[in-house]
Amino acid sequence: MTGDLPYQETSADYAIMAKIFESTLPQVDGTARLSDCLQVWDLMQRCWKVNPQERPTAEMCKTTITYLPRCTPTSANADHQIRRAELLENLGDLEIWKGNLIKGSAHLDEALSLYEQEADSRGIASVLRKQAVAAYRKNEDSKARDKATAALELFRSLKDPLGTADASFWLGCSILVLDSDDQEASRNLHQSLETYRAHEYDIGIAHCLERIGTLQCMNDQEEKALLTLNESVAVASRSGNRLGVARALRSLATTHYVLDNFVEAAAACMEAIQIAWSIGWEGGLASALWRLLDIKRRSGDLHEAEEVVRESISITRQRGLRFGQASSLWVLGEILTERSNFDEATGALEESCRLFQDISRLNDSKRVASDIAALKRKQGDWNGALPWIDHMIAVYRSGKDYRGLAARLLRKGGFLVELQRHDEAALYFEASIAISLENDFSWDEELEKLCALPKTVMKWERRLPLSCDLNKLQRRRPQLVTASLKLPIPLDPGNLDRSISATSASKRSIHFNFSPRQSSHDIE
Repeated sequence: MTGDLPYQETSADYAIMAKIFESTLPQVDGTARLSDCLQVWDLMQRCWKVNPQERPTAEMCKTTITYLPRCTPTSANADHQIRRAELLENLGDLEIWKGNLIKGSAHLDEALSLYEQEADSRGIASVLRKQAVAAYRKNEDSKARDKATAALELFRSLKDPLGTADASFWLGCSILVLDSDDQEASRNLHQSLETYRAHEYDIGIAHCLERIGTLQCMNDQEEKALLTLNESVAVASRSGNRLGVARALRSLATTHYVLDNFVEAAAACMEAIQIAWSIGWEGGLASALWRLLDIKRRSGDLHEAEEVVRESISITRQRGLRFGQASSLWVLGEILTERSNFDEATGALEESCRLFQDISRLNDSKRVASDIAALKRKQGDWNGALPWIDHMIAVYRSGKDYRGLAARLLRKGGFLVELQRHDEAALYFEASIAISLENDFSWDEELEKLCALPKTVMKWERRLPLSCDLNKLQRRRPQLVTASLKLPIPLDPGNLDRSISATSASKRSIHFNFSPRQSSHDIE
């Protein structure tokens, strides 16, 4: 699996036996094919234990291999393979496991198209279920619900009880997040649990118990949640499902945190982090690290959290787990900021943002960029903050999140005011107003900031108002950086509910007739 023969550097039998007794084991690095399936590597290492009592049972091995995405050709070889639906489905599975949700979803889309051409109902149902999982992890809850519903109908028609249970499980998860309908979500989860128990499917049992325990904690049933989650840990442990153990421990840590049991919460969280490192579960590692940070904040011990996060950075960097590394750097930046170590915090956050961009995790990169801009502002480095706000603007625009885009244009305008670059600030405020008007958002704050600009120091060239199509507003192009932009383009009073009049050759006054609307910007 590493591409090398066992002990290939040694040919003599006696030398090989000596190495075996010395417990010299093969190593894997971030460039090896096996780094795509670190849980397999973890299983092999446990099978090599000298003490037989520490080795997994055959049932544990079967569980691990069954649960993992199938090993597939590396990217270097994949183009030479026939683009079969099964291969694409497995590639999608593997990329989603690694946290590459966009790439994984693209593989699944292609696999679904091929299955539909072949009229393969079972393949279609399988991909729909996996698409529901991917959508759920991308916070696309409506899509997750629709995909899970379609998969559920197909699995029922195929009389596939485990497939039906899987689809019902993900439907319950998406309903819980989307509609906050606890009863319907609970009904779906318990139906899945009943089917899994009937088929003695421990992986499904553990996963269902973990979600049910989380739901109980959300409904202020913490003591029930502790019992349910401990059962989930026990079921996952007996079957060798280390991913299931880590999931349950992470939720157990959250429940203890809610109960102010910080010692128990930290212990569960640390165990989940250790497992996440060993099996390469990057998404779980990220969430567990954030939970650990919350716990240590409450208990007033950030030093230990910093040590764990630094170790996480080292491990994820060594193993080529870029999402885990980026997440660890992000958490480290937050810790260092709280400890007023601003320079090192900036370096950690900037590296995190670049890594998120490299792996196309743009939503994460914009959140980190927001933290960097806030840190630069705290240090009084307004110029240093501008490129990070520009990155946020680009991400919000590409994602067509116009409320977030308007908020970031407003934010950049505020930073430019601090730099006394009033001409540019006016452009960004008016850009934010234009986008808010187009999307029926409130623009009271933008108006207030625009009218507060000191017009006497602005360098307007034109004396009379201009009428201009909203779609051609120069203000809507936030990549402008010139320090002396001079073209005022008042909006056409016939198209908007406001009027513009020029009052003198040296300055202009803008009079808006509007009805204030209550609204709030979704910042993140």
